[in-house]
Amino acid sequence: MERVGEHAVVVGASVGGLLAAAALAGRYRRVTVVERDVLPAVGEGRRAVPQGRHVHALLPSGERAMEELLPGIAADLVAAGAVPYEPLTEMRFRPGGHLLARASLGLRCLAASRPLIEGHVRRRVAALDGVTVADRRDVVGLIGDGGRVRGVRVLGREEGSVVTELEADLVIGASGRGGRLGAWLEALGFARPREERVRVDLVYASRELRLPVPSIGGDKVILLAARPGVPRGVSLFAQEHGRWLLTVSGYGAAHRPPADGGAHLAFAAALAPPDVLAALRAAEPLGDVAVHGFPASVRRRWERMERWPAGLVPIGDAIASFNPIYGQGMSVAALEAVALRDCLAAGPGGLERRYARAAARIVDAAWALATGADLALPHVPGPRPARVRVVNAWMRRLLTVAERDPAVAATFMRVAGLLDPPQRLLAPATVARVAAGTLRGRRRRADAPGPVAAPASATALRREG
Repeated sequence: MERVGEHAVVVGASVGGLLAAAALAGRYRRVTVVERDVLPAVGEGRRAVPQGRHVHALLPSGERAMEELLPGIAADLVAAGAVPYEPLTEMRFRPGGHLLARASLGLRCLAASRPLIEGHVRRRVAALDGVTVADRRDVVGLIGDGGRVRGVRVLGREEGSVVTELEADLVIGASGRGGRLGAWLEALGFARPREERVRVDLVYASRELRLPVPSIGGDKVILLAARPGVPRGVSLFAQEHGRWLLTVSGYGAAHRPPADGGAHLAFAAALAPPDVLAALRAAEPLGDVAVHGFPASVRRRWERMERWPAGLVPIGDAIASFNPIYGQGMSVAALEAVALRDCLAAGPGGLERRYARAAARIVDAAWALATGADLALPHVPGPRPARVRVVNAWMRRLLTVAERDPAVAATFMRVAGLLDPPQRLLAPATVARVAAGTLRGRRRRADAPGPVAAPASATALRREG
């Protein structure tokens, strides 16, 4: 591997920051990851990641990207207790009120807690040649001149620490959605990237459980998303060590889930099918309910900036943070880290722009899926131009057919898993299956005697229960 520089600094030991360090290892003689938090042992949560106590998904695309950067990481996670499962075979998925048909995608996903995933990624990255992970150090600004970032200013979190300068050929901004990258840019005389926001006002509440065995018919993941008229959702994911994580969510003040254990179960009971509800009522709680809020999905348009200092690259939530209900964050960051690795192969010249364009293509797909699903919910505020309305009308039709057509369900799942682009949902073969399935559905409703039959999604849900 050809070396392109002496030293790179990664600001933040998030999953995105750690995977960026893996992409940089070997290209730079030294890579330093600077983290303000105290980094715990593998499997333990940390203060700076309050969402770590809630359900996290590692999509098939994210697992593949991690495996490219850290070969063997999936086997490490399984050995540590991560639960392998096949999407749509061992997973009950109801997006927008449509329970998808069972289908075999020939794919494997891993269900595990965020602390387990992040801890093993951190352990593997810290073991790479030339990589140092330094915690309890706060980056307080960038060093720059002549239109180039040349390092960072660092302040230790111990009493009596003073600011020191850490020079670098490349700085990776991985300090998350609340990071200070925009303010640091302004301090160097650059504008912040333009932001796009979709306000969701989402609150979710989670609790670890131990379920009776057997409990829910072999499913390892239950994901019942909010739907029009019911701005609430429930997720139940298998975790390491025989635990399960129950997360309930609600949009807006009127639908916020409670922190009280009994009320938390009652909130879930209103949404869960009978077998899941029976398992939850028989479950042993393993701790208190954790609550977290997410006000808005945010995308920063780095690829459209007119002036951008050389030597600075953002990753992960510093580019875009998505409604966490859709489980895209870790996978998008992993895909961006692979893109960073590939862009570095062409050398450091023009790296920032090359990478920004590559990252934007990755974010385009995830952003379209997440914001499109949110804007399909009437209670989520925001403009809905004709294109959004047409796409959401098509998605309702496609998902209705996907309740009975395994091929359409599998196509949707590959797109939702960021394996295929959203355009695949408009491929001629998919359009033909949706048209045929819609026609069959109309014929069934026309032939049904007596009262109007219940919608297919409700019928399927009761059958699954």
